[in-house]
Amino acid sequence: MFIFGYNHSFSFEKDYLMTLVMILCVYTLVFVGISAVQLAFLQRQKAQKAVILDEKTYKEAANIAITNEKFSIFSRVYTLVLYALWVFFGFAWLGKFIISTNSTLDNTLFLLTFLVVNMLLTLPLSVYEDFVKNKKQGFSTMSATLFVKDTLKSLILLVIFGFLLIYALIFCYEFLGQFWWLAAFGVAFVAILIANVLYPTLIAPMFNKMQKLDDKALQDEISALMNKCGFSSKGVFVMDASKRDKRLNAYFGGLFKSKRVVLFDTLLKAMSARQLLAVLGHELGHFVHKDLLKGLLNGALMIFLLFFVFAHLSEISSFLGLPDFYEQANLVFVGENGTNEPLKSGVFVLLLLLGEVFSFVFAPFINAMSRKHEFAADKHGAQMTSSSDMREALLVLAKENKAFVKSSKLYELFHLSHPSIDERLKALA
Repeated sequence: MFIFGYNHSFSFEKDYLMTLVMILCVYTLVFVGISAVQLAFLQRQKAQKAVILDEKTYKEAANIAITNEKFSIFSRVYTLVLYALWVFFGFAWLGKFIISTNSTLDNTLFLLTFLVVNMLLTLPLSVYEDFVKNKKQGFSTMSATLFVKDTLKSLILLVIFGFLLIYALIFCYEFLGQFWWLAAFGVAFVAILIANVLYPTLIAPMFNKMQKLDDKALQDEISALMNKCGFSSKGVFVMDASKRDKRLNAYFGGLFKSKRVVLFDTLLKAMSARQLLAVLGHELGHFVHKDLLKGLLNGALMIFLLFFVFAHLSEISSFLGLPDFYEQANLVFVGENGTNEPLKSGVFVLLLLLGEVFSFVFAPFINAMSRKHEFAADKHGAQMTSSSDMREALLVLAKENKAFVKSSKLYELFHLSHPSIDERLKALA
C-alpha cells in the first residue's frame, strides 16, 4: 500500500480484501435496495386512483418522486466511486504533496484539501440537479451566475470555518492523550451550537436577502401567536427563496437571542393568512415541545458515539479480525526512524468515509422520533388555528411542492424524518 515518508517514497501491497471499500459497497447495495423498494411502491401507487391531490398533480408528483429516487441512487453510486478512488489512490497522492512531518498543520491542510476537492468533484451532481432535473420539474429558478456565487461563498465558508474546526480537532488528537475524543466531541458540539447561533444572522444573509415582513396585519397576528407560545425572536423575516426555487417553506432559525422567524416569499404568495398561521403554529409546536433541544441532545449523542467508535477503530477492527483501516485507506505515515503511525487526520477521514454508514444504522430510531415530533407539531398548529386550517396548509404544501402523498414503510423507516402527507392528514381527521 501507499505509505507516507519524508522522502515521499511509496510502495503498494494488495494482499488482502479491501474491507473498507467492501463496507461502503455493502452500504450502497442496501441503500439501492431500499430505493428499489420505494420505486416499485411509487410505480404501483401511480397506477392507482389519485388520493388527496387531483389526478394530474398526483401523477406528476409520483413521476417527480420516481425521478428523484433514481437520482438519489446515482448520487450514492457516484459517491461510492469517489470514495473508492480516494482510498485506492487519492489519499496517497494528496499526502505526497501535503504531508511532510505529520504535524497538526500538515494534517489540517490534508483534511481540508480532501473536503474542498471532494466538494468540487460532486459539483456535477449539483449542476445536474439545479439546471436539469429541478428545472424540468418546474422548481428551479437558479441562474448560472447565482450558482457560481453560491459555490464560491460555500467554498470560502468551508475553508475558513473548516480550517479552524479541523485544526482544533486534530490538536485534541495530538495533545490530549487517549481521551482526546472526549475533547473533540466537546469541540464539535460547541461548533454546532455556534453555527446555529450564527446561521440566521451571519450565514443565511450571505446567500439570501432577509427583509422584515411589511404586512402589518399579518405581523401582528404572527406576533400574537408567538406570544401565546412564549416564543421571543428578533422578528419575522421574508427570504427571497424564489430566486433559486419555487417550493414553499418556513422555519424558526437560530438559538438564544438570535432566534428569528423566516418565511419563504413563495410561501407568502401561495398561502392565505390562516394557512400561514397554521404552518407557523406547527413550527412553534416544535418550540413548545422542546424538539430543538431534543434534536441537539440526539445529535450530541450521535457525535459522542461516532467519536468513541472511531477513536477505538483500530482496536475494534483487530478484535473482529479485520485489516487495519488506516493502512487500507493509505492513511499511514512513516517517520524518520521507519516506524509507521496513523496520520493524525486519519481518524477524521475515516469518520467522514464511514460516518454515513454508522448514522444509517441509527436512522430508524432517529426518524421515528422525528416523525412523532411532526405529528405533535401538526396537532399544535391545529390548536393554534384550527384543524381545517392545518389540513389546508398541508394540502397547499403538497400541491405546490408536488410532494407525493405516500411512502413505503421500509423507505420511511430509513429515510423519512417527516410522515407522509397522507398520514399527517389522517392524524388530523
